[in-house]
Amino acid sequence: MKLPELVARLRGQGYELGPLLGQGASGKVFRARCERSSAEVAIKVIRGEGGGTDPEHRRILVANETTLSWKLFHPYLITVFETFADNEYDYVVMEYVDGGDLQPYSAPAARLPVEEVLEIARKCCIALGYASRCGVVHRDIKPANILRAARGEIRITDFGGAIFRNLDKSAIANFGSPAYMSPEQVRGDNLDSRSDMFSLGVVLFQLLTGTLPFDAPDSQAVSFKILYTDAPKIESLRSDLPEGLVSAVNRALAKLPSDRFAGWEAFGAALSPRKPVQPGETLGDVATEALRAMGVSLFEGLEQIELRRVAKAFRTWSAGDVTVFQPGQAEIAFVIDGRVDIATRDGGFCAGRGDLVWICGVQPQGALPGGFRPEGNARIGILSLLELCDNPDLLGKLMPRLASYLSTQARRGARSADGAAGLNESLAAARDQLIRVVGQIDECIKK
Repeated sequence: MKLPELVARLRGQGYELGPLLGQGASGKVFRARCERSSAEVAIKVIRGEGGGTDPEHRRILVANETTLSWKLFHPYLITVFETFADNEYDYVVMEYVDGGDLQPYSAPAARLPVEEVLEIARKCCIALGYASRCGVVHRDIKPANILRAARGEIRITDFGGAIFRNLDKSAIANFGSPAYMSPEQVRGDNLDSRSDMFSLGVVLFQLLTGTLPFDAPDSQAVSFKILYTDAPKIESLRSDLPEGLVSAVNRALAKLPSDRFAGWEAFGAALSPRKPVQPGETLGDVATEALRAMGVSLFEGLEQIELRRVAKAFRTWSAGDVTVFQPGQAEIAFVIDGRVDIATRDGGFCAGRGDLVWICGVQPQGALPGGFRPEGNARIGILSLLELCDNPDLLGKLMPRLASYLSTQARRGARSADGAAGLNESLAAARDQLIRVVGQIDECIKK
């Protein structure tokens, strides 16, 4: 299809085509603007017959992208807005990530700082751990499929070749990029999340050294090396890397899945420096004090082991931080100290200590764009529900408390003198969103 024809077809769907962002084996990705909302999006155009992708292959790629856009809901995974097709092409409309992918940083002269690679790796572990709990194996983790979003965030993209718990009979055989495949993927064995761990190990090796651990002139020679040749020890190429990072990368590149990490949480923990515990202080004491400092009754009455779980799943944001306040799609946020003035269409609302200001992708006060204005001393606690999804009992305790918080806040907002007339409706929408996210988490737990 010629470019003018593609422009006309996408305009008919309500999108104004922009520049080419990149291309792969199955198609091209363009930047575009949605005429309805004026939002910037990315559109993957997947070629049909005659373009290198047979119709069945193309059907599965698009079906996977569409299914996973509803099944996987995580701030570090790409959001798919819609898909559509014509006689020649399929189109996948996704969020636009302006930082580009990691491919340019896989060369020796363009390596990222070690701390940034570490942060990317930790977030990949969180996102892929969530996908694994949902029964999904990505099968194509590589630098080109990891995007750098704003404020140091990431997005993992291209789930077209993903499989579901080794039971997906529609999966495309021999899918993946040869240089990043695990030995079991090269052999065509059944795969689990440890295959993606190997691929992420290859990505980290390349980002840190500027070279691939298994490099050869052609894909057949690369596959032979992956199967029969040990990867070079990363410390032999870089002597300045932290010991924990060196150990984690070498372990991820083990030939046998059983010699890799037992799970993504263990992989992420190996990449995270541990804060030393003071003499006479237990981990439980640290967690309890951190939560008590929040001054939020949401956590009152939890058992010590539950407090430790919650402590691992939250972070704090301060108005003085450089990072913009933007929690994830499955997180809640509440005021710890100070106040936050929120401008709404119906007036305004002042959030104080203990008030919720974000619930699973929405601000319960229905803030206008730019209407979130924290005082200089404001601190906000952000709790990830995804990090708690392997503990349904704990989630079951927190959900009624969150609902109670919302109801109390709605009643107070309705009586407030500063005119938040639409607060009840906004809170009801936030409750619906919370129920939807927790429902998805619950489905993952049951599988």
